[in-house]
Amino acid sequence: MKYTKKHHDFEKSIHDIMKDYDYEIVYRNCLADSQKYIKEFPCLARFYIVGGDGTVHGFIQDLVDSQHEVVVIPLGTGNDFCRTLTTQKNPQELLKESLKYSAQKIDVIQLNDSYFINAACFGLDSVIANHVHDTPHIPFIPDSKSYIISILQNTLKYGNHSVTIFSDNHLIYQGEMILCTVNNAQYYGGGFQIIPHADIQDGYMDICVVDKVPKWKIPYMVERLVRRKLAGRKDVHYFRVKNANVICSYNCNVDGEEVSYGHYHFLIKPRSLNVVTFQ
Repeated sequence: MKYTKKHHDFEKSIHDIMKDYDYEIVYRNCLADSQKYIKEFPCLARFYIVGGDGTVHGFIQDLVDSQHEVVVIPLGTGNDFCRTLTTQKNPQELLKESLKYSAQKIDVIQLNDSYFINAACFGLDSVIANHVHDTPHIPFIPDSKSYIISILQNTLKYGNHSVTIFSDNHLIYQGEMILCTVNNAQYYGGGFQIIPHADIQDGYMDICVVDKVPKWKIPYMVERLVRRKLAGRKDVHYFRVKNANVICSYNCNVDGEEVSYGHYHFLIKPRSLNVVTFQ
């Protein structure tokens, strides 16, 4: 079974690669219709989700705790979840490789009444992610660099956000910050490896919080993030937990989708989704 979006001329590649397999390409008009289709599918299937993290986020809602299998083919803006699975970026090659592998059970994180598999972020990173699609098109600059443009646009306008985090009813962080992310996987923001030690099969979520710093220092912190040198700084905090309650009055970005709750309850759901991890 094949489930995809019609873009990037990828349909022809599907037909070429899958010609010897039993598959189907299905289009739906909206996310709700797509979710209904998945929920009511009559037999066990492998769903190929072609798109970015936002697309994956929408489709997995009715795949968690099911026996269906999932393959992620990256054709979005950031494609961060797939970076944890493989270094291969070519969607055609990933489609070919997926035919060699069986699915493995991975963790997902429940946020209030929905699920996500990659990252939920607050603070400056949330502002950047929520406005990444507002960036103007610049000739010769690929869409994959939209996050860099959004960083440049939003850094100087950012007002410090505060966050309070509890885990197992214990306060683990409270204060103003520039960055707070709750991760299942390693990457976010279009390729930043924010939590290199995150493991999608370890039964834990990983939290990274960066304290408030002067605005002139933010580009330096971004540079440290790019070079994977945030760890060890006294203004950078890591937590490994099974649950978290986050109180923040600002919007959150969850796998590319903007949400606003005020109170965010995170709960790890170990090995609850069957995903081809290319291993």
